[in-house]
Amino acid sequence: MKHSIAVLILACCLLPACNSATPTAGVGPITVQYTAAAAPWLADLYECAGANLVTTEQRAANFMDPQSVNMAIRIGSSADLTSLAYQIGSEQLLVILNPQNPINALTADQVRGLFSGQTLNWQEINGSNTPVQVWVFSSGEDVEQIFEQTTLGGSPVTSMARLATSMQEMAQAIASGVNAVGILPAFWKTENVADVFTIATVPVLALTPGEPQGAVQELLACL
Repeated sequence: MKHSIAVLILACCLLPACNSATPTAGVGPITVQYTAAAAPWLADLYECAGANLVTTEQRAANFMDPQSVNMAIRIGSSADLTSLAYQIGSEQLLVILNPQNPINALTADQVRGLFSGQTLNWQEINGSNTPVQVWVFSSGEDVEQIFEQTTLGGSPVTSMARLATSMQEMAQAIASGVNAVGILPAFWKTENVADVFTIATVPVLALTPGEPQGAVQELLACL
């Protein structure tokens, strides 16, 4: 990747412990921080932990402290990451609309116009004559950071945007708002919303403060 960290794909040649189904019991607990977008990977985490005790804490990406825990899991990379990073999966980030919105696809320019506030009415992009209602996440969340970097090119989101405090709230807001537009990881997409633009496909990263050893090494290999 273009950042200073090394993204390491967990092949068996790197972590020989991947031959074992689950890590053996060891010194615990294994402490893990994770972002809201990365929560779906906790199920695999607990399964791979086996008899090892795991304690987890959800944090926004910009409040993560990988140096203080055994592992941190987030979506996508960041320019300020200094920890070792291992790819344990991938995720698509989507722009979503209410299914009743007549628009079924958006271009990158149209997405920028909507989220920057330059496009205020759906009629401007061949939609219905209704005002646009933009939903975003906090700038501290990994999904929002990726969206702003890759699609908005660092431009600010419109000051009129509404703030979703969770993945579920974002999905619900778009499902209940015919004029709404938002962003969501593909895992969190429900049948009540429609995806109209793919922002990016990004790695799901497990960050460690140093070279993983023992139970943490086995846990990463299993993931």
